[in-house]
Amino acid sequence: MLVLRTGVGPARAERALDWLVKEPKLEDVPYRPRLVISAGYSGSLQEHLKIGDVILANEVVDLDGGRCPITWPEELPAGEWRPPLIRARILTAERLIGDPNEKRSLGNRLDAVAVDMESAVIARACSRAGVPFGCVRVISDEVQTPVSRELISLLSSDRVSPLHAVTAILGSPRLALEMGRLARATRLASLQLGKALGELLTLTLPFGAQLE
Repeated sequence: MLVLRTGVGPARAERALDWLVKEPKLEDVPYRPRLVISAGYSGSLQEHLKIGDVILANEVVDLDGGRCPITWPEELPAGEWRPPLIRARILTAERLIGDPNEKRSLGNRLDAVAVDMESAVIARACSRAGVPFGCVRVISDEVQTPVSRELISLLSSDRVSPLHAVTAILGSPRLALEMGRLARATRLASLQLGKALGELLTLTLPFGAQLE
């Protein structure tokens, strides 16, 4: 199993997938993935979704309504999943969406339950390369929660240095409270995402198969 950190946003995701699908050499052996799963955080676009809810996408769309194929899993084994999996459409945007009214509007217009910044790019790259693709996302902020411009600016960076964070907080002290809220939310979201991925990979892949 290879875990590839793409970074935040479509441009970084595209660079990472471009490297992956060109069969890079790992320990001098050409590597070709059998399955790619876009996994990470997302923002809610619907009132009923809460922090920690897990979305197993059945479709990914972009802001223009363009649809991206989902090919994994073909079907889920029967039974009760813990945490529950919500099968629904996910939107990929080119920027972080922080305004609650905009989030609600996008959710209604595109019939999507959550938004991320990478999955559509990854889906298209997998489709071109003929690699099965799945998308698992967990809610890390709710639709009614605003995200300030200052925090969006920080989160849009690939890595946030301590100095950059301290400077931003000094310029906007309320940012510290907002960052604390986000840290608590992402801790819960990370736990839920880890559980969901563990169950999905265990129950949908053939016994003994290696995910490469």
